[in-house]
Amino acid sequence: MFLRKGRTRKGLSYAELAQRTSAYSAATLQRAASGRGVPGRQVAREYAMACGLDVDATDRLWLEARREERREQYGVERRSVPKPRMLRDLADLGAGLADVHEKGGAPSRRDMERRARAAGDSLSSSAAQRIVTRRQVPSSRKQLVAFLRACEVPEKDHAEWVQAWARVRRHHVTELSASRALLDSQEAEAAGSPSGRVTAEQAVQLLADAGHTPAERYRGYGAPWTVRCTLCASVRRIRLSDLVAGRTKQCTQCHSRAERTVMDVWEDLSVRQRGTKYAMPADEAELFRRCRVAGVERRHSRLHVTIEAPCDLFSTTGLQAPAVWESHMTSAVRERLDTVSEVVYITCTERLN
Repeated sequence: MFLRKGRTRKGLSYAELAQRTSAYSAATLQRAASGRGVPGRQVAREYAMACGLDVDATDRLWLEARREERREQYGVERRSVPKPRMLRDLADLGAGLADVHEKGGAPSRRDMERRARAAGDSLSSSAAQRIVTRRQVPSSRKQLVAFLRACEVPEKDHAEWVQAWARVRRHHVTELSASRALLDSQEAEAAGSPSGRVTAEQAVQLLADAGHTPAERYRGYGAPWTVRCTLCASVRRIRLSDLVAGRTKQCTQCHSRAERTVMDVWEDLSVRQRGTKYAMPADEAELFRRCRVAGVERRHSRLHVTIEAPCDLFSTTGLQAPAVWESHMTSAVRERLDTVSEVVYITCTERLN
């Protein structure tokens, strides 16, 4: 809107505007003011100067638009970026360098590579992209300086950024050491052996208990490990440390499949009793039919099924699931899921309606 109003006030066509800038075509200038995306900062500046607009105001609006565009693109809320001397951790440093890139006009990664090379530094376009998108921080002092020069940060400000980078790195190393010590302690507890290390055999057993099989060799307690779900055969990456600590989420595919299977089995057993291998005594079969599945939760190789019983039945009998229910459900679920690992545990609750 700022750019379009400036051109309207001057009464210029885009062809006339292109003649005034000489560096950009009418089509490029028209796209810059279309509102469909944020143009390059230099394009916005040339447009503004050709229309007699304030360049500083143009820069401020461009930076706001650029930050909003990146927030929408990456789904990350903009955080307040402290001064270099106040940066505390890798997240702060990453946000600070991304802000430096935006204030420097958000040059493309290839432009950054060329600028760094012209200054006698080395910064690959891929490294620049990872730093800008906060997927990494500079791995060395030289790479940090190359990044700053590629973003046209004045040389007088480099020392403050180098100090901030070194401080954050030291803090990170300290935190990493503490984290490794805690991980070693947890592994020793899981191993239950003097060595304090989980062996490959123990790791495979822990994995099997959780309903997975290895898809590659075991590399370490805290290392990423490719595993396969024994129920749905889907492949995923986990860490054994997360699995043991209960931080690994359930496999959504096999959980959904197990839930559907339990519901189907319960319905089948409710309807078909006579003449089947899952036949129950008449009184138990009647109780079974009056209950319904309220929820299914998979915990490792066990399916915990919650059933609801009518309030009159629950209050008069204090219903507890007969062992035959769990036995029949386990057998039927194993047949449907083609696995021998699933065991069904049933908990009864009162149905209020």
